Amino acid sequence: MKIRQCNVNDLKVLQDLSRETYTATFGQDNTEENLNAYLEEAYNTEQLTSELTNQDSRFYFIYQDEQLAGYLKLNILTAQSEKMPDNYMEVERVYFKTAYQHLGLGTKVFNFAEERAKELSKDNICLGVWEFNYPAQKFYQKMGFERFSEHKFIMGDSVQTDFLMKKNLRVEK
Repeated sequence: MKIRQCNVNDLKVLQDLSRETYTATFGQDNTEENLNAYLEEAYNTEQLTSELTNQDSRFYFIYQDEQLAGYLKLNILTAQSEKMPDNYMEVERVYFKTAYQHLGLGTKVFNFAEERAKELSKDNICLGVWEFNYPAQKFYQKMGFERFSEHKFIMGDSVQTDFLMKKNLRVEK
């Protein structure tokens, strides 16, 4: 597995990958109208360009056997989707193409995220997960995350609940 930081030149590939992986993950659980509304809002050229050029966000492409398998988005400070203390880093997005799921890449990507957090002197990693995405919740718990709150997530005209989870990275002595 290889991980490469994205830049604005990767916009089109990131846009296509984002739409593909989000649809594969949530398409069957939402109406076509709500899904399309979200895809247009979250992954339009202006929005993704803004995110790619935000100094507090980083996107990474994940490769397996030289093939693009998925991507990761990390946020700190003002880029976080929820207001968190400065010592938090958010994993906002981590998506894999269907063919690359269940190969152990998620564990490696979260280990990478933890290393990035430590390099940035962050004590905690947080993320949001849909209340009905039980496999993801189980995976995050296995990785050491605990639920601490929730927030509303809007997809078209559907108001959904995301559980907020965090992992403390400080080693108590």
